[in-house]
Amino acid sequence: MNSWRNHTQKPLSSNEWLYDHHKAKLSERRSFAQTIIKQTPNKIIDLGCGIGLWFDLLNDLLPIECEFIGLDVDENSIKTAKQLSSSWKRKCSFICCDFIKNPQLIPSGDLILIFNMFPYIKNKQFFIENIQAKILHGGKAVIRQYDGASIRFGPMDTKMRLSIDTSLHTSVSGSEQFQHYDLDNVYQIIMASKFHSKKVDFEIFKRNSPFPEEFIPYYKNTLTWTIRHLNDKSSKELQDWCDKNVDNLPNNASYFYEVDLVAVLS
Repeated sequence: MNSWRNHTQKPLSSNEWLYDHHKAKLSERRSFAQTIIKQTPNKIIDLGCGIGLWFDLLNDLLPIECEFIGLDVDENSIKTAKQLSSSWKRKCSFICCDFIKNPQLIPSGDLILIFNMFPYIKNKQFFIENIQAKILHGGKAVIRQYDGASIRFGPMDTKMRLSIDTSLHTSVSGSEQFQHYDLDNVYQIIMASKFHSKKVDFEIFKRNSPFPEEFIPYYKNTLTWTIRHLNDKSSKELQDWCDKNVDNLPNNASYFYEVDLVAVLS
């Protein structure tokens, strides 16, 4: 599980990573979900639904008349999502397909969710144009997109931080599988799109020590993933920092924050 990959080998997409990520941010995600369903949708499409965690959250917030349809390329994730939804009373379905290569497979809906999907999409402009055609009258698409440049943990020496940031950027910026630094590109695609209404904001997720228990697995996973992608020198520096700070959280003051781009398009 070197990069927490799912069965299709997409990085940062394994069931374990998705669950720890979701659990760490559950309070913020619940608040966000409540804001995007104020105009109660009839059919929600979740592109890259993973194991169905956003639907699991929305299931408690929406009337059973609202239909859920989740799409994901990973068969194992779809299987898990179906198991998770087995007790829900509403109409829901999960479809295993490559909707990035075949956007015609995307069903129409009045709320389309695209959460942290753009790092895996090469032709983003073509993709977002196809999304616009799938939105039913009066509906909207909602985008959430993290950016690796905004993830920060500390405190640490400035020289050490710059060394780590440079090493990580060198390691992953040329990846053909996903883009870890993609917020600016996504922002430009959104603003160049033909949507009539484009409401763009930035959501900050932050934690100060002592960290809540549900946050620690995601925090440690993020640090471990970073260490594995650094050069030898930076990897050792960050591992030494972790040995001093992470394993002694009750006795050390630490912080973590990251920023997501959030856009509502209609």
